[in-house]
Amino acid sequence: MNICIHFQKQLDFFRVNDKPGRQFNYALNRKASVKDIIESLGVPHTEVGHICFNKQEIDFSFIPVSQGILDVQAVSPPFNVGLPSFLRPQPLKRIRFVADVNVIKLGRLLILLGFDVIYSSFYSDEEIADIAEKENRIVLTRDTDLLKRSKIIFARRIRANLPYDQMAETIRFFGLENRISFFSRCTACNIKLVTIEKKDVMHLLEPKTKQYFNTFFQCPHCKTVFWRGSHYDFFKKQISALGISINH
Repeated sequence: MNICIHFQKQLDFFRVNDKPGRQFNYALNRKASVKDIIESLGVPHTEVGHICFNKQEIDFSFIPVSQGILDVQAVSPPFNVGLPSFLRPQPLKRIRFVADVNVIKLGRLLILLGFDVIYSSFYSDEEIADIAEKENRIVLTRDTDLLKRSKIIFARRIRANLPYDQMAETIRFFGLENRISFFSRCTACNIKLVTIEKKDVMHLLEPKTKQYFNTFFQCPHCKTVFWRGSHYDFFKKQISALGISINH
């Protein structure tokens, strides 16, 4: 028995080479959930936004047992993870990320923009999936197979190759333009910075920093002192060049 599967064009990125085209017949020679069927054809469930079988909305656990048409739609940006949907009835209360080893530079850039991001070059795929589940974090990766793990609900398989382009992709995909809080977190600890009086950190500053800057921030954890110097202006220009607005 066969079913006819139709993938939306946006999912062509994941299609395996031996299944050309977006609509084709698929042999039901085993009892399998829609999630398993879709992922066997290369598309991770995290990239799927809507599924219908014979025009009836279904979830990932549905097991087709009769002939019909399976229509698979991609997640449409901007993806608001704070809203419940049929496939993801439990939305996220906060925007938090976990980045795998392939996109660590992206993770650092997102921290610069004020987002809560954890990363490590030592995380295994299993650890990332566990973190995503336990801490309700969005997974960022270029590893398609990682996103087939059931524990991962919200994610983005990053398409762009360069870190700044990856950052722009992430911001636009999740619609985060209005949530940017540039230069508000410690880039080492991922903790929100606090304002500190200049007199309290004078002993830590270089002569020119003392002379030209008056506003300072400090990480409550590692005690690193930050100020809006040339590095601040450089990153701001780089980000603005991508069409992303920063209000301060």
